[in-house]
Amino acid sequence: MDWNDLKYFLTLAQAKSLSAAAARLGTSPSTVSRRIEALEQALKVRLFRPHRDGYSLTEAGQSLVPEAEQAGTRMRVFERNALEAGDDLAGTVRIEAPELLGRDVLLPALIRFMEDYPAIRLELRSSVQPVRLAAEEADLVIRLVRPVRGNYRLRRVGKIRFGLYASADHVARHGIPDRPEDLHRHRVIGWTEDFAFLTMAGWLAANCPGLRPSLRLTSFTAQVEAVGMDAGWAVLPEFIAVPAGFLPGLASLPRLESDLWLLAHEQSLALPRVRLVRDHIAGILKNRFHGPKSED
Repeated sequence: MDWNDLKYFLTLAQAKSLSAAAARLGTSPSTVSRRIEALEQALKVRLFRPHRDGYSLTEAGQSLVPEAEQAGTRMRVFERNALEAGDDLAGTVRIEAPELLGRDVLLPALIRFMEDYPAIRLELRSSVQPVRLAAEEADLVIRLVRPVRGNYRLRRVGKIRFGLYASADHVARHGIPDRPEDLHRHRVIGWTEDFAFLTMAGWLAANCPGLRPSLRLTSFTAQVEAVGMDAGWAVLPEFIAVPAGFLPGLASLPRLESDLWLLAHEQSLALPRVRLVRDHIAGILKNRFHGPKSED
C-alpha cells in the first residue's frame, strides 16, 4: 500500500466529490480516482460509493477514517522531524498553551529564550479551547486537565488557583458576596453556553446553581478586561487577578485548583531543540506555580 493514498482517501471523504478533492490536492480528478482505486485494491475493500451528487463512504470506509487520520498525522510528524533533524538546535517548535498563561507567562520568557537560541523558531498558539491531542499538531502542549490518551509524555509542573474576583471600584459600589446565594444579587461575568465544559464555568455552576450571568464572553482576555472596567465578578486565575489588584469574593468557598500538565510529543522528543524548549518551559512553570517533582 502507498501511504500517500491515505491523503487522497481523507480528502475525498471530506470533499465528497472528485473535482473538489482534486482542487484541494492540486491534481486532476482522474488522478484522485486512480489513487482511490489503488487503495481499494491494496486493502481489498470498497471504500466509497459513487452516486449522482458525488461520493459517500461505505461502512468499511467510514470505519477506517479515524485510523487513517491518525496514520496521516503521524506521517506528517515523521516527515517534518526527518526534514529538520539535521541541525540539533535549529528549526521550529510548536507550542499550545491556555490563553492567559501563554500570553502573560510563557511569551515574555520565550522571547528572552530566543535571544540565546536564535536558530530555534517558536510557534505559540494560545486559546481557551484545549487542543485536540489526536491531531498531534503540537510538539509541546500545556493543559489544565490530565489527558487519558495521545502520543505524549506528561509532566506535572504546577498548580493554578482560581477565584471569584472584581475590581476595587466595583466592590466599593456594590460590596462583596460572602455566600453563594449572595451572588444572585451581583453582576457576574460568565462564559457562553458553548464554553460550559470549562472547569471554571463548572465550578461556578456547581457552587451557585441557577446563576444567570449578566455578561457572557468567550475568552479570558475579554473577562479580565471586563472586570477591569467594573463590569462585575468573574472566575479568574490568581496569577492574573492578584497583580491586577482585583479583590476576591466568596471567601467561604474553597478556591478552585487545577494541576498544570506539560505534554511533549513522543516523536518530537527525538529532536534536541524540542527537549531544550520543553525543559525551559518546565522550569518557567515550576518557578511560577511551585510545581512538584516532575512525573515523566
